[in-house]
Amino acid sequence: MAVAEAVARFPAVKKLVLPALIVTALLVIGLGGGTGAAAATSCASFRVIHDDRIGAAVLPAGDYTITIAPSFGFTCPAAAKLFTRFLEDYDGILPVPWRVVAEGSGKASFKRGGADGFSVSRSSAGSGGGEERSSLGALCKGTFTVNSSTRVGPLFFPKGGYLLYIPPRSGISCRRASVLFTRFLGAGGMLPAPWRTIAQTATFYKPAHPTRSAFRVEPLSGAGAR
Repeated sequence: MAVAEAVARFPAVKKLVLPALIVTALLVIGLGGGTGAAAATSCASFRVIHDDRIGAAVLPAGDYTITIAPSFGFTCPAAAKLFTRFLEDYDGILPVPWRVVAEGSGKASFKRGGADGFSVSRSSAGSGGGEERSSLGALCKGTFTVNSSTRVGPLFFPKGGYLLYIPPRSGISCRRASVLFTRFLGAGGMLPAPWRTIAQTATFYKPAHPTRSAFRVEPLSGAGAR
């Protein structure tokens, strides 16, 4: 029996049959050509404020586009937060299970275990220097020079140039951070009490006020470049 005939004979079911036919038609249309892969998500621009590295990945200063793999399931803000966290890394070794794949200057992919996560690609050039504020915090002007390779608690600082960052909500000034870092380098390898450090990001802080007292140190040439 044809569908139209069935509807005509049983008007009581007309309201049920027609919506079902419409839904079926929409599903067929939606699945037509369904052999194609889901599209990746492209996020708004993310700014890297000075030439940086994450492990083997070289990331010159500039604006970057973040592209999320279809299977990743993260939002753009979540991917940007991860990228920010990776840029904070001091030694270029990312938290398990993450790893970075260098794809040339200004391009890199971040994978979670064996699965695709997200990639970054520089879309326009920029310049570092100056005090700039971003989700990484405030980048202090100038460069701090470590004159001889020195250990401070669990961290080793090879001779060379470094940048100082003031994390968001910290009340420490750039001048104060410079004075404190100089003091730590001259303390014979021990980190003076009551200061503590987060080794993964080379962040120094006081336990009583961990947010307001923090500052961070990063190699001038980027994490993983030493």
